[in-house]
Order: sequence, then C-alpha cells, then structure tokens
Amino acid sequence: MSQSANISARRSCLASALVIISLAGASSVQTISAAENSSPSSTTPTKAADLTGLSLQELYDLDIVQPNVLGGHTHPQGQAMFGYEYMHTSMSGLYQGSHEISPAQAFAQGFSTVHTSMEMDMHMFQLMYAPTERLTLMAMLPYKTMTMLHLEKNGQTFRQGADGIGDLEVMGLITLFGDIRKGGNRLLLNVGMSFPTGSIDVMDHAEGDPTKAPVPLEYFMQLGSGTYDLMPGITYLGESGPWSWGAQTIETVRLGKNDRGYRVGDEYRISAWTAYGITDWFAPSLRLDGRWWEDIAGKDKRLNSNPTPEGRADLRGGRRLDLMLGLNVYAPRGVLKGTRLMVEGGVPLYQHLDGPQLGVAWLFSLSCSYAF
Repeated sequence: MSQSANISARRSCLASALVIISLAGASSVQTISAAENSSPSSTTPTKAADLTGLSLQELYDLDIVQPNVLGGHTHPQGQAMFGYEYMHTSMSGLYQGSHEISPAQAFAQGFSTVHTSMEMDMHMFQLMYAPTERLTLMAMLPYKTMTMLHLEKNGQTFRQGADGIGDLEVMGLITLFGDIRKGGNRLLLNVGMSFPTGSIDVMDHAEGDPTKAPVPLEYFMQLGSGTYDLMPGITYLGESGPWSWGAQTIETVRLGKNDRGYRVGDEYRISAWTAYGITDWFAPSLRLDGRWWEDIAGKDKRLNSNPTPEGRADLRGGRRLDLMLGLNVYAPRGVLKGTRLMVEGGVPLYQHLDGPQLGVAWLFSLSCSYAF
C-alpha cells in the first residue's frame, strides 16, 4: 500500500468519524425532542438490575465497548458484528533500558547503521458472532504497512518498507460468571489462537536503493511470527449506571520455531480501563495498557550480516506502559443505527527496552463497527 493510499485511508477514516458523530448527535437530539412530547413508556431503556426484556439491539445500545481491548466485549445470542480498525504507531528515539541514547552511542557499540524512526499503519478487519448467550466468536485479519528510516555511521540516510497481511487471529469469549442481560459484573475466559498467515520473508532493496538486490528485513519489519500462537486470557467487565470499567490479561505463547529457525518472544499484556456514558451516544474513556515481551529465541541466519540493532535477536525484548484516552460514539437510531465509532490515542508513560531499540512516541486508533 503506497504512502498516498495511506493518506487517503486516514482522510476517509476521519471523514467517516465526522459523519457518524454528526448524525449520531443529530438523531439523539431529534429523539430527545420527540420523547419530551411522548409518554414515559416510550423513552429509551436505561441500565437496570434485569435487562432480560430488552431486544438484542437494545442490549448492544447500552453496552459501552472499550476500544483496542482484544476480546473485551461479548454479544447476546444471535447477534453478529462487522468491524474495521485503523491503528497508527509512531516510533522514534533509541532506548537502552529506560534511557534514550544517541545514534553516536549506538555506533560506539559496533553498529554501523541504526533506525531513527518508524511509522506503522495497520488496518484490522474483524467479525464477531454469538452462537449462544455465553459464547462469542471472533476473527481478525490485519493488513500492515511499515516504513523505517535508517541512519548510517557516515551520515547517510535511507528508507525501507514492508506491507501485506499479518497473522489471522481467532478467539472464543466464554462467559464464566454474570449475564449480559442482567448487567453488573462479568468474568470472561478468552481462548484464542494466531495462525501464521503473515510473511516472515519480507525483503526490500539494500540501503533502499532500487538498483541494488533485495535483502531480508529485520525481525520487527516482518509481517507475522511464522508460528502458531496460543492466546489465553481473562477479562473482567463491570458496570453501574453510566459507569463501566474492566481489566484484562492476554498472553501470546509461541508454539515452536518457524521455518527460519527462530521464535518471536512470548508477550504478556494487561489492561485496565473505565468509561462514563455522558449520553446514550457518547462516552469518554481512560485506559492503562501494559505490555511485556521477551527476546527472540534462535535467529534468522540471513540476518547474520545485518549491521543494525534491530537485526539482533537478543535485543528484541522490553516492556511498556501506555496511557490511552478514548471517545466512544454510538448511533442508537437514525440511518446509522447500530454503528459504533471509537477513537483512542495516547503516549507511553514508561518503556524499558533491550537495546539499542526504537521506542514508541505515540499511538492512535480509529475504529468503526456495525452490529445486527
């Protein structure tokens, strides 16, 4: 996907956001106006102790879905959802431990080339369906575009890039405790697996020069793990009145080594969040997202001559804590009824990286979904 295509995608997402916000707000204003002239029985239901009398759509209307939480919400029996999420990660600065170092300091460690920045765009396509009241199934397939800026010891710079589909993820969300129709507290078991549909053989021209032969890109620039990965987890969801909150832990456990002789490090993730429904169509949120990932086991022998820290399997581990602010906009009625828009952005509060390794500067996501 070209840079112009990425720019067009971002503009389309922002345009969709403005349309949904405008129509959702307008439809809510119209409904409030109509409600003032109708009997109390015609008003929209609110969260109560028992929601068993509500329809599938009404149950979904009342649920505040948290953005960027994998498997963080369920659906009532028979309901399906299509979703699209655009995620952008901007990376800059070389970190060794929790301290940022200069390129000169990295060169002094024997590297002849370092990375100074990276931009990653991911387009995630999602499908969810609830065959029973206590089981929701989901599948996600990403398309990634990555561009990395390199700095050589002699002062020259060049870019390399990669794009293509990533690994397919499927997950079952099993309700262990609680009931979506009764609200309150719920406990979910996340049972997932990642399939190696993303390439681990991505190449680009040496030094970004089209006249030179392609070379294998570093581990971070590959599109998948190359292995089947287990994704177990536990999710807690709570709500009371306009407030909702939750916490989740999800692990990614790699099974064996891939065809290139290495295994991407296992990853552990924990999130905690809260959201407040100001109206029936608008809810801001606050989330803390922590991640810890291990170094790569084994190595890709094609990268033996790679002069960058990113080509070192033993410099891939790290941990990070992000602070994320979000907005959840839902169209409960009107032409966009059933459509949900979620926007979230944030920055790292803390990152400690095996290095030299590129750090994260900021993150942004925009997602749209439609349930029926």
